[in-house]
Amino acid sequence: MISYCIFRNMSKTLCSSTLFRNYAYKIIKRPDPKLLKMPSPCSAPSILEIIKEKIRLNGPITVAEYMHIVTTNPTEGYYMKKEVIGEAGDFITSPEISQLFGEIVAIWFYAETQKMGPGKPLNIVELGPGKGTLMVDLLRVLINLGYEAKDLSLHLVEISSTMQNMQANRLCISHREMDIESPHNYEGETISGMKVYWYNDLKKVPNNFSWYIAHEFFDVLPIHKFEKGKDGWRELLIDIDEAGKLFYRISGKETQAVKMLLRPPLDTSGRTEIEISPRSLGIARQLAERVDQYGGIALITDYGHEGTKGDTFRAFHKHEVVDPLKNPGENDLTADVDFSQLKIAALKSPGNEHHAIVVGPVTQKDFLERSQAEVRLKVLMDNAKSEEQKQKIKLSYDMLVDPNKMGNRFKFMALYPSSMSSILDKYPPIGFTNHNCKT
Repeated sequence: MISYCIFRNMSKTLCSSTLFRNYAYKIIKRPDPKLLKMPSPCSAPSILEIIKEKIRLNGPITVAEYMHIVTTNPTEGYYMKKEVIGEAGDFITSPEISQLFGEIVAIWFYAETQKMGPGKPLNIVELGPGKGTLMVDLLRVLINLGYEAKDLSLHLVEISSTMQNMQANRLCISHREMDIESPHNYEGETISGMKVYWYNDLKKVPNNFSWYIAHEFFDVLPIHKFEKGKDGWRELLIDIDEAGKLFYRISGKETQAVKMLLRPPLDTSGRTEIEISPRSLGIARQLAERVDQYGGIALITDYGHEGTKGDTFRAFHKHEVVDPLKNPGENDLTADVDFSQLKIAALKSPGNEHHAIVVGPVTQKDFLERSQAEVRLKVLMDNAKSEEQKQKIKLSYDMLVDPNKMGNRFKFMALYPSSMSSILDKYPPIGFTNHNCKT
């Protein structure tokens, strides 16, 4: 009874002090995210000013931070404000050179999918779709192979609204921006009624049986650069000098990136320089888990190496190599893809339930020729309307396969579900002679 009275009196006291205290919180109305707008280009600071201010406040930045700011700043980022692909841009890609490239990729996906089943319904997911050219060529082949709008849906991962709009105008008869609560930020329909969706992150793409295409996607993802000296591994950083110019400097001691990234299963023995892209490794792991858990195939094609290079960070402007620290935001920043690192990320590791069979990499020359690209080349040349057009088709093909041009620099690597090991042993992947399946 005594305790009951005490708690009863305490309750009255607490209620009284809560309801009648002589102060209150101020109600603040949060801004509606739907009404927020980006600053106009004329009012936004330049990329160089943003980078300098960041360095002044926090000290030297990593190459990864630099690349992230330069490529993805909402108003001044390289991919955000202009058309960058093609003869009028800073670089050109294989699909822009010849329609044959996209057609061979489409036939390869179709043929490999037949080893799994009918492949319908199908999600086609492209990471970094560029101008949409590869997807246009791929869809043309699939329609000829009997796919209909009801069998397909397109899912494009693109962070640039400028590129997104370019792709939509190329692929769709109608398209629209989505509400901020939607998992995709843009959607449209092709002339045949096929649905097209745009996302700013692969994680938001639905988990279904899919073809994943990453063509010249990984080479633009931010990298950390490391050098090994007498005191061990150190990270290459970017600083500003007294004249306000950007320059490289070596970290005085181990950075957090050195401690986290330079460790097994990565083999750094015998190397004095190395580049690592944590984001690339994360996406490679995502692709492996997706194809293994939900079915499908991933095809990665990019210029790169198998752990043999250490310093590949550079910039392109009007198809010429330029200093990556000059005129940030105006040039294409890129680094060769280390396929050996992507392979490690995709293969089975402790604690990773879902993993992929990794096939390749092989050179673009070998992949195209083993996929019978010369047969398609002959058809295109036979159908040419003039000798001039025939010569242009031949020159474009030579650009793709010539070892001194794109033939050896570009590599192809594929990811399959781990359950396909016995099937691939019996029917090796087209385009890959030494399939070297590993799980």
